[in-house]
Amino acid sequence: MNTLKTTISILLFLASFGYGIAQNSIKDLENWNPGYIVTVDEDTLYGPIIVNYQNDLVQINEENTVKTFGANQIIMVYIKDNDSDNERYIYSFPFHPYSDFKPSKLFEMLYSGKSICLLAREMLVTETVPMYDNFTYRTYYTTRTRLLSEFFFLFSEKKVRAVNNSKKVVLNLLADKKDEIKKLISTQKLSLTQKEDLIRIVTEYNKLKK
Repeated sequence: MNTLKTTISILLFLASFGYGIAQNSIKDLENWNPGYIVTVDEDTLYGPIIVNYQNDLVQINEENTVKTFGANQIIMVYIKDNDSDNERYIYSFPFHPYSDFKPSKLFEMLYSGKSICLLAREMLVTETVPMYDNFTYRTYYTTRTRLLSEFFFLFSEKKVRAVNNSKKVVLNLLADKKDEIKKLISTQKLSLTQKEDLIRIVTEYNKLKK
């Protein structure tokens, strides 16, 4: 079975459950967690895993040997979180926001539906922020590192589209149910930067498409 058929089979397997919420919170994946990798050659490797979204790389320590794979070399990554025991599923899909050339990128499956899925990518961002000192009455600047989550919709034929935290973008992507989704966002005051709210939007869209 070729790579495309294998990927489609995995997605159909997930969609067969109708729509489901991945039971995990977004957190830093730059830690070793037990799991396995399915490569494009359909090999399955087991061992502690690190996922690097910044460079779209996955490392696995298989029998005390660290192996590195690019997103174009894998189909799926399974991780069991050390702290919470939550299970996480990460897939490789072609994506580029502007170009017709779409390199493979890593995405976590947050919600699997028959018509649309919700994906996420995590980035560690270092930024400079002001801090006010009440004793010296001065403003100082310090650096901090935080986890930034980017969200995407996955449509049929592995079409990935960025949400961009924009109501306009979301309504354009879900144009065939625009009025219903617009009403949902408005009446329930949903935020397009929050995973839980986006899951509610995707859940409703899948229901409307039935």
